[in-house]
Amino acid sequence: MRKSSWLGGTALVVTASLLLAGCSGGGDDTGSGDAGTEEVTISAPLSGQLGDQSFMDSANDGLQRAAADLGVKVSVIEAGADDAPAWERNLTEASASGENDLIVTGGTVMASTLERVAAQFPDQQYLIFDSESVGDNVTGISYAQNEGAFLVGALAAIISTNPDSFPRSTGANKIGLVGGMDIPVIRDFAVGYEQGAKAISPDITVDLRFVGDFESAQGAYDITTAIFNDGADVVYQVAGAAGLGVLQAGADSGRYAIGTDSDQNGIHPESTPASAIKSVGNTVYTGIQQFLDGKLELGTTTVGNIANDGVGIAYNDDLVPAEFQDQIDALRQQVIDGEITVDSAL
Repeated sequence: MRKSSWLGGTALVVTASLLLAGCSGGGDDTGSGDAGTEEVTISAPLSGQLGDQSFMDSANDGLQRAAADLGVKVSVIEAGADDAPAWERNLTEASASGENDLIVTGGTVMASTLERVAAQFPDQQYLIFDSESVGDNVTGISYAQNEGAFLVGALAAIISTNPDSFPRSTGANKIGLVGGMDIPVIRDFAVGYEQGAKAISPDITVDLRFVGDFESAQGAYDITTAIFNDGADVVYQVAGAAGLGVLQAGADSGRYAIGTDSDQNGIHPESTPASAIKSVGNTVYTGIQQFLDGKLELGTTTVGNIANDGVGIAYNDDLVPAEFQDQIDALRQQVIDGEITVDSAL
């Protein structure tokens, strides 16, 4: 599966529509009711800030496309990635205003906050991405990030064991992962990443380290540089905005770094062979579209995985030869066929 076929915007929107079809109540709508498109107001209090070129920016892309294409009014409210009181304050104010037809938020770290707030406003309707539903008035969109990580883990192992094809590799059979915080969702990435790597090279070493937050690009840069100095050929970033430091370290250290959530291959194209993808923006867009159509079923969760292209891999074709892409795509098909079950930390 080549980059061009995976990243086509139209194809992704169609995929997201199929992915979220399970939220539809069919003829007996049990969700929002037909909200129409006139004067529909959506507030999006986020558990982070824009500019990460990854998770939050992907969500914002879906929100802004909904504003442009669907005629809704969208207000995005940013907050610090470690400022939980601000998340709750922003959610509560958006809910209490009575002015928002739908409130969109996201991130697994936001789930417990939304659960508290949503219970206080039972008539308000919510959509949370990257989390299961946390209430009867909440629709959840979750992603099998372990499966996307499995694919890039396999690629990382291929790179580290094939220095003739990847000139920045030393053939060390050692790779790394830098996570933002040591929380279950990041561990889920790590479990899938290691399993994918060991599917290629059973005795590979995986160096796992954490920044301690999702904002410090310098901290992530320093940790990644240390991992490279300890012999790793590839580091996968799962650190939000801090992950930009991982990608920079890959470029500066003469090794490889893998992106996450969005296609980050173009940030440092000489050293980023691939990115693990979550279709956050497209699933948010489709969730809003279903809300307008009266087909967003509250109290339920839809899951994006490898089988429905909710998660996947975007290759940098200039760095990853077709033969290795085919090898990884064969593993992808084995997951779809049930021949491989990707482990989870959740």
